[in-house]
Amino acid sequence: MAYGIRELSQLAGISARTLRYYDEIGLLKPEHVNEAGYRFYGEKELVLLQQILFYRERGFPLKRIQSIV
Repeated sequence: MAYGIRELSQLAGISARTLRYYDEIGLLKPEHVNEAGYRFYGEKELVLLQQILFYRERGFPLKRIQSIV
């Protein structure tokens, strides 16, 4: 199943802007981007996002999370 950026942000309780930022810094890339530029995330990305949020809750900086995951 593929999640659009809005669906994933609502599911995870974070903003779409945060997901775009994670893509920008290479922390969480979408499964694919369609011709219109819409990002779509699969199950693998959902699991990775859960890990990222786990470490963010514990106060890890994004650079450290990037090296962990």
